[in-house]
Amino acid sequence: MSRIDCDDFKKFIDPYLDGEFDDRERADFDTHLAECAACRRHYEQQAWFLRSVRPALQRPTRLPPGARERLEASLRVAQRPARARRMARRLMIPLPALAVAGVVGLGVMPLAGFKPAPMVDDAVEQHCADFPVEFPSPEVAEVDTWFQDKVPFHMQAPAFPGDKVTLLGGRLSRIGGGEAGPSTRPAAYLMYSVGERKMTVLVFDGSDLKIANGEALRAGNKQVHLHDANGYQVALYQRGPLVYAVTSDLPQRDLLNLIGESL
Repeated sequence: MSRIDCDDFKKFIDPYLDGEFDDRERADFDTHLAECAACRRHYEQQAWFLRSVRPALQRPTRLPPGARERLEASLRVAQRPARARRMARRLMIPLPALAVAGVVGLGVMPLAGFKPAPMVDDAVEQHCADFPVEFPSPEVAEVDTWFQDKVPFHMQAPAFPGDKVTLLGGRLSRIGGGEAGPSTRPAAYLMYSVGERKMTVLVFDGSDLKIANGEALRAGNKQVHLHDANGYQVALYQRGPLVYAVTSDLPQRDLLNLIGESL
């Protein structure tokens, strides 16, 4: 149940669209957006307006002498922390088997010796981004239909039984292609709430891709390759030609249980 009302949503929609909220505030707004049809219409109107205005704001502007150099120097300084975080993720060493011993309680063994692929880094980076969904809806069928003519694969969003997990909507994205194949590939980005926590799923065609090496985990009837990246769990599994990259800071056991229950 959302903790904000329609007046709050409309009052603060601009910072919501601009990605200025922290995770808890965004979760409240995402939940209200999924539950309220009137606010979804208002959101779609505002998002359309922004998409229409931004191209006009991106027209080239002639800068005074020296201004470009000063601006580029400032941008390089501002981007250093983000570059450092990305480099740290790429240099991160996978946890040894003992660090994920909690999985043993599920009767499975963790992956051994697998280095996080670019898609794992991409999944975490997109999970941490504060961009709103393009199509807000709690209905899996509606989200699948929205993606139908926008991605080059037959979309099947995961459905979770009960009321523990709420779908908030989706948007178009891309994900690193892995060690072989294209550098990036089209993906559907889905956002869910699990209580007060956020869970995201990237869905993409991985029919030509080997998603991991080593021993697979078992979650229900699914084989799952689980990776710890920068404090987040990224679970990769395949259903037909589609690969699902599920990212969250949920405890490992809870995340695997949810994946095992998903339809």
